[in-house]
Amino acid sequence: MSDSDDLRRKATKSIGWIILEKWSSRLLSLVVIAILTRLLSPEDFGLVSLATVVIALLQVFVESGFVTVLVQKKELGEKDTSTAFWTSVAISLVLFAALYFSAPLLAALFQEPDLTTVLQVLGLGLPISSLSQVPAALLERSFGFRSLAIRQVAGALFGAAAAVPIAFIGGGVWALVAQTLVTNAASVVILWGATTWRPRFEFSFASLRGMWKMGVRIMGIGLLDALQQNIDKLLIGAFFSAQDLGYYYLAQRVGTILIDLVTTVMSRVTLTTFSKVQDDLPRLNRIFLQMTFASAAIGVPIFGLVAVLATQIIPFAFGPGWEASVPLMWVLACGWAFGAVMYFDRSAFLAIGRADVALWVAILQNVVGVALVFALLPFGMFGVALSRWSRIVTWPVRIHILHRLIGLPVWKYLGQVFRCVAAMIPVVVGIAFLQLTPWASGSHAFWTFAVPAGVLGVLAYGAILWGLAGRENRAVLVQIGTPIGVRIRGKFTSIARRLRRSPRPE
Repeated sequence: MSDSDDLRRKATKSIGWIILEKWSSRLLSLVVIAILTRLLSPEDFGLVSLATVVIALLQVFVESGFVTVLVQKKELGEKDTSTAFWTSVAISLVLFAALYFSAPLLAALFQEPDLTTVLQVLGLGLPISSLSQVPAALLERSFGFRSLAIRQVAGALFGAAAAVPIAFIGGGVWALVAQTLVTNAASVVILWGATTWRPRFEFSFASLRGMWKMGVRIMGIGLLDALQQNIDKLLIGAFFSAQDLGYYYLAQRVGTILIDLVTTVMSRVTLTTFSKVQDDLPRLNRIFLQMTFASAAIGVPIFGLVAVLATQIIPFAFGPGWEASVPLMWVLACGWAFGAVMYFDRSAFLAIGRADVALWVAILQNVVGVALVFALLPFGMFGVALSRWSRIVTWPVRIHILHRLIGLPVWKYLGQVFRCVAAMIPVVVGIAFLQLTPWASGSHAFWTFAVPAGVLGVLAYGAILWGLAGRENRAVLVQIGTPIGVRIRGKFTSIARRLRRSPRPE
């Protein structure tokens, strides 16, 4: 087997294992949200959403781009890892102290007095998360995605175990706070148990300078991204009520979980994979095209079905009182469907050492995103949701840069995306037409309409896509699906063995 085939096999199989494990943790998160929306108010979710925005911005400085640098570096020494670890810990402690004392000012700015204590407690997540940066990077560097995914599942379980009881006893917003902190803490403990690496008590300024040159650019990209991704919630918190922010938070949170299943998994694998072939642009292009198709093949049907079935999904999953999130879900899901395939350019830029280009693309992305938010703000929350389509607006520029830097074949790239879109269009149109019939209404419409329509839609999409995919893309679909099939078959085999060993009743 050639090195190219072996690397492609590792990358695509990694995607399959990560998707399987990620679905476990993210579906658990959806279950927990479904429980909490029945116990907490939209105002509670809105308050935590504001606090989470602040934490997300500070988290960028804690990471300082070190994870990406450690994954991308060809030669990695103990001085590099220990220096990155202690730098992240020190930054997190400084930021936690700053947040603790500035929390009252932020609460006054948003006219939410309860925000003070929430920020101060959630801020503990900064030093906690700093402990996981280097171990996670080392596992990612060595394709240890299975261990990383298991950490996510276990962390989500512990977070759910903390949040649900607190919500049941009337803990309100603190159920959401506890969920976040316990998830982070449990994830760190499990991650440290999955790796043999331990930091040494040493620090190298020379190593820090070497990593900082690229890391500061990555940090700049991350900060711009965090601002662009959260400015919608900041503006809703400033110009609308906490209840409105709660409705938006629910739609956005569900979409974030789903898009994380697709894009985060893929982008983590592609950065590692692209870095391995950074000196061989033809191989990088082949893998880039295959990853694009894999992401589109998964993301387009997920978000297409969420959008067209949101009318039934939202009331069933989250209970009465959240119907205002449905039109927001329509808009956001459509943007996410196309956005699922646009996350790989950054990995390609970073893999070939062009963090400067990635930074400028991020600046363009954020300028357009912020401009759209302010331009569409007069149209209410619907307009704010529509502004999330900024990736689509800047897509032509990103494609042009990819073509110039790595020689990406533009029409072949677009073909990878539009195969999936073309396979999904008749499915969405068909279900949208059925939404106008009596079949789509009623108190049990989720079970009587959404489930069968979704299953039939997936089957139809799969059949159409298989016909449009072509031989190379069919091989990618098979490689992604193989680990999942092996896991499922293994579970049934294990159950059958236990049944055969069980004593038969007399």
